[in-house]
Amino acid sequence: MFRFLANMLEVFGVVFLRFHLVPRLWCAWLVGVNLACLWFIGHIEAQIVLAVTAAAVVTQTLVYQRIGFTRILGVAHLMWLPMFAWMATRIDTIAADPGLANWLALLFATNLVSAIVDTIDATRFLRGERTPHYCWNPAGQN
Repeated sequence: MFRFLANMLEVFGVVFLRFHLVPRLWCAWLVGVNLACLWFIGHIEAQIVLAVTAAAVVTQTLVYQRIGFTRILGVAHLMWLPMFAWMATRIDTIAADPGLANWLALLFATNLVSAIVDTIDATRFLRGERTPHYCWNPAGQN
């Protein structure tokens, strides 16, 4: 369990401390918009976002433990697809709360851009770019 938590912290460390400036800022935005679910935590939609976010982080940590910080990590964001499909069935309920609706629209737009980047990265991984492109420790070993 300790190793898992250490790897999770390494993933966040890479994202927030090792990424180049623009990707780092993008990831800060992505995490911030997703964590804004805490503001709306009384709504089932926000609870689902929190659960899906936690599941994605766990999945990314498990992948990181096995193959490092590779371009396939974003595949964990596939969990967003059923989440947003489910939310689409609740559009009338969501629209009743303008703040919730605005946040979810921002979340959808943000996660859509991220999903596009993730698709490009996954394609690059499947075409052979499998070497970890970031690492936590200076020696380059995970």
